[in-house]
Amino acid sequence: MLRFPKDLIVASLRHFFDQDSKYSFSSDEWGFPQTPDLTDIPVDAGFYDNLTTRIFIGEHNRYDVIYYPAVLIKAGSFRYVPISLNRNQYFVENKIIEFSDGYERRFVSTPDKFVLAGAWEGSINIDILGRSIQERDDIAELIAIYLVDLNWNNLSRDGVSIKPDISIGAASESDDRNDKLHRLTITVNVRGEWRREIPVNNIVDIISFCVEFGDVSTGNYAPNIEIHTRTDVNDQFIS
Repeated sequence: MLRFPKDLIVASLRHFFDQDSKYSFSSDEWGFPQTPDLTDIPVDAGFYDNLTTRIFIGEHNRYDVIYYPAVLIKAGSFRYVPISLNRNQYFVENKIIEFSDGYERRFVSTPDKFVLAGAWEGSINIDILGRSIQERDDIAELIAIYLVDLNWNNLSRDGVSIKPDISIGAASESDDRNDKLHRLTITVNVRGEWRREIPVNNIVDIISFCVEFGDVSTGNYAPNIEIHTRTDVNDQFIS
């Protein structure tokens, strides 16, 4: 649970900014951000080609960080949250089996699987670093809207649900050589649920049904069986 939500958010943000016209993300042939030596690279490189990425998106401390603007994702703390006190270990899910013999249909509910379930909750920290205030704020707004609205359903379907209490920390700045580095952190609280199913067929080998008829011609048959005789007009002609 520690690595999966982080990798999923990294991949989602890369795909999102890959379609952005201003902060376009580009990767090399191995899937890493395209961050070449910018010597003699045109100023508008990355807008209409894949010479370089216009934004770095990756795990925290990768290159730490040479390329700006940068979005650095790292996992925070996680904790296990049981669905119930006993992890649903006594919960049994049933299935319906249909039996029919030409006269009537009956439905029987039988145990199908044992179900165990639980959940993990934690936080993902997204650090945004830029050379300008506008650059930092634009990227922060795009990421926040993307996670809580545009891509919430896809992330939830993939197993990571973004909780509604996403927070954007206070902006800060620091000296970076001869320039200023503007920083902002988005904290995303996530929840992931797991479910394990153990088929009952692996435990119960066979369910036997026994039906006893006896000799119906002598009237010596099982007391819980009723025999009805009905003569049709067509039967009379055939006989």
